[in-house]
Amino acid sequence: MKAAIITGAGSGIGRATALMFAKFNYHVFLLGRDTRKLRITHLECGDATSIGCDLTKPEEIDQAVKQILNTNKTIEILINNAGTFTYNTFENTTEDDWMNQYQIHVMGTVRMTKQLWPHFVKNKKGSIVNVASTLGVRPTAGTSAYSSMKAAQISLTQTLALEGAPHGIRVNCVAPGIVDTPIHPPGAVSGMAQAQPLGRVGRPDEIAASVYFLASDSSPWTTGAVLHVDGGINLL
Repeated sequence: MKAAIITGAGSGIGRATALMFAKFNYHVFLLGRDTRKLRITHLECGDATSIGCDLTKPEEIDQAVKQILNTNKTIEILINNAGTFTYNTFENTTEDDWMNQYQIHVMGTVRMTKQLWPHFVKNKKGSIVNVASTLGVRPTAGTSAYSSMKAAQISLTQTLALEGAPHGIRVNCVAPGIVDTPIHPPGAVSGMAQAQPLGRVGRPDEIAASVYFLASDSSPWTTGAVLHVDGGINLL
């Protein structure tokens, strides 16, 4: 059975992506720090494996990937979705804030990808989708750490697309805009709808549909793409 690995699968875009892959008969490996939320996603997906994993801890990533590769599933897809968001001025963003963003968004993506890369090379097939953000292309004030890390994810996507192509590995990126997920404080997105050209914020399932398109065989000739799914806000 084909399988996909999804980080940050306990809620928001990760949960919606897991449900999307389950709908299309993939076994989904659900990774995340909140094991209670993972269990709920697991129950919703049915054919799934949930693994508690903190992406800031390399040893937990090593253990999770070893567990996954020891199954009889055909691992074809990696979705690097896990993330966290903080809003603060550059002056008030601490070094700990920067390091936390770096460990999750950049090194979490790097470590997960590095662990799976030899597997994909050996099988001459693999598809990786990194969930970045429109802020990685068009940052706003108060998001210096987050926007910088998302820009790094986008650059990493394009570099890996070039390196992976000779091995049959595709690497793409989805750049969501403002999506109604738990990454934002309660009520934070309610006033943002009118700032979007399409007049509303996004839904997690809308991002999941784009992730599935890029990750699956629906887009066999697409690699290095940065797909903006943001209601058009990147144009402003």
